[in-house]
Amino acid sequence: MKAKKPGAFRRNRRAYEATEPRAYDRRFYAGVLGVAFLAILIAIGFALYFTVFYTEKAPAQSKFDLASLAAGSIQQPDPANPCIVLQEHLEATRLGLYRRAYDFLCQGLKKQVSFDGFVANAKESKELFRDISTYRCESFKVNGTAAGATAYIVYKSGGHSKVEAAFAREGNTWRISVITVIYQ
Repeated sequence: MKAKKPGAFRRNRRAYEATEPRAYDRRFYAGVLGVAFLAILIAIGFALYFTVFYTEKAPAQSKFDLASLAAGSIQQPDPANPCIVLQEHLEATRLGLYRRAYDFLCQGLKKQVSFDGFVANAKESKELFRDISTYRCESFKVNGTAAGATAYIVYKSGGHSKVEAAFAREGNTWRISVITVIYQ
């Protein structure tokens, strides 16, 4: 009688020989693929949900340039900054609030231009106030009770108009004494 070698009851397989997967293996691999497919579907569902329902619109950009409020000063900015007065005048003119826009003019300019003359001029210049994206104040200089400012009206189409204004101090606020708007 021959002596059996240890492990002889196993079939000697070589590493390069292929074997058919068992039913258990096939069910396991199918389960793993199913779970992976389900995870991908859930991820796509969340992505679509957050894209559709959580899309936030960017806040509308302010038309006013507030950078001039802190123009090189550590103190509290002047609430009646000439640049802000100019921007408020331009915005009131754009909106057709002619009485409000007229109130930003100084008394000397109001003596030269009546309210009706101001309204007529504003309506003739209406094309300068269409599709405004923002106002940008480049600089301003204060010299006692007088001031000057340079600003730009920036249009949605990409063009701009240069605005130059001179101001006179009346009481605690700046009033516009001269204003020129040039489309560039």
